[in-house]
Amino acid sequence: MTQDAPAAGPRPLSSPMVLSFSTVALPLGALAVAVAVYLPPYFAAHLGVSLTVIGTAWAVVRLLDIGVDPVLGLIMDRTRTKIGRYRVWMMIGGPILMIAVYALFEAPKGIGSAYLIVWLLIFYLGTSILSLGHSAWAATLATEYHERSRVFGVLAAAGVLGAVVVLLIPIAAGHIGWTDAQGVRAMGWFILGMIPIVVALVCLRTPEHIAKR
Repeated sequence: MTQDAPAAGPRPLSSPMVLSFSTVALPLGALAVAVAVYLPPYFAAHLGVSLTVIGTAWAVVRLLDIGVDPVLGLIMDRTRTKIGRYRVWMMIGGPILMIAVYALFEAPKGIGSAYLIVWLLIFYLGTSILSLGHSAWAATLATEYHERSRVFGVLAAAGVLGAVVVLLIPIAAGHIGWTDAQGVRAMGWFILGMIPIVVALVCLRTPEHIAKR
């Protein structure tokens, strides 16, 4: 009596590939903490920006940002390139986010609401492009429920790790005698250095189905 061979399902994603793909969540998790917790006090205490200006700028930007994600999602769904649908968006979002991170963490004294609003808008645009492109790519990368749960679980863990690491930077800066302002700027440079590395790692090591025109 012979038994039918079990149907071959899709091969599970390798752990090295899942780990390398998840690295984009490191700077995104770090930025979520650094921008929300450390930047407003830094602007107020070290750059002389009033709390009214800071609060107004953040409120205006978050209101304008409400419609950005749905529009980006529609555009990404219709994107077709020779290098894939989402890879190209990762390559676009990385430089945009890097420029905004530098402008915010190395902002000069005397900035006003216009400077903050413009660069916060660019920052949230870059963040939205990277996070949406990365999440959508993850959903297409893993086609089975358990694989998808595994991928998104690793992404969540990487985001938490990025947040924890960036929280340790001011502590380390204080131990070596740096000021609070130097600690905040060190956060920015740490995140700035991570972005091109993780974007290159994901774009070079992660497969993507090339949709035909």
